[in-house]
Amino acid sequence: MSISDNSIFASKPFTFIVQGTPLYVHAALVADCSGPLDRMINGHLSEAKQGFALFQDVDEGTFVRFIRWTYTKDYPAPEHTWAESGGGKDTPEGLKTEAAQKEASTSDDILASWGGGAKNKKKKKKSSSTVNTSLKESFVSQYDYWSSDLMPVPRSNIHPQEDYTEVFLSHARLYVFAEKYDIQPLKKLSRQKLQHTLAIFTLYPERVGDITTLLKYVYANTVETIDGIEDIRTMLAHYVGTEMDTLIKYGEIKDLMLDNGEILGDFLKMFALNIS
Repeated sequence: MSISDNSIFASKPFTFIVQGTPLYVHAALVADCSGPLDRMINGHLSEAKQGFALFQDVDEGTFVRFIRWTYTKDYPAPEHTWAESGGGKDTPEGLKTEAAQKEASTSDDILASWGGGAKNKKKKKKSSSTVNTSLKESFVSQYDYWSSDLMPVPRSNIHPQEDYTEVFLSHARLYVFAEKYDIQPLKKLSRQKLQHTLAIFTLYPERVGDITTLLKYVYANTVETIDGIEDIRTMLAHYVGTEMDTLIKYGEIKDLMLDNGEILGDFLKMFALNIS
């Protein structure tokens, strides 16, 4: 069904109450894009009988972007915010944490090849740079390919205090929503938009926290990657490889990987594929 189909406008509006706010959308549009939502609107569930559904597990901004997508097949990301300068463990002022001074473990040795540890740092520096450059070129080349789809070019950050946390999370939250309700085109689009933004994002040391916050959210709200499937986790593992020098030097990525085996596992799979 497309937006030009007049039957859409003949369908009744359905009410979604998102965190207390009523939002209205043509029922046919929503039902057409998602099996679970179709059953909610047209099936035998209580929502279909009542004519409305309560959504407490999604924020209003994410649902509004979903509604925009149902009508236009695109959605806007929010504007970046301005961060206050100051200390914190994801900023240069807060780098000397107790964890950063721990003795390197076996997993640390692998991460150290990107400059995160002292062992053989001088010897591995050239190899690290080569792998890093190759990963970056691969990541950006995918962005160049998808840019040919007439997708709007995202804004690139130009200042260290431009906080892109909500920009990144807006795409990730929509991906999680699309995964939950089996909306495959939206799931693909949100992943592509996130990759587009990351591909042209300048990772200033002050902005490392934007990336670690994104990683924490994605790994807390998505399922384990299936081998051979390109999803948001594999894309982020690829991105982490392109920026590992900065992420280790100025952030908590090493601790995050060691605390979360899934993040480390995805990164090591990506690393193995790209050095073979």
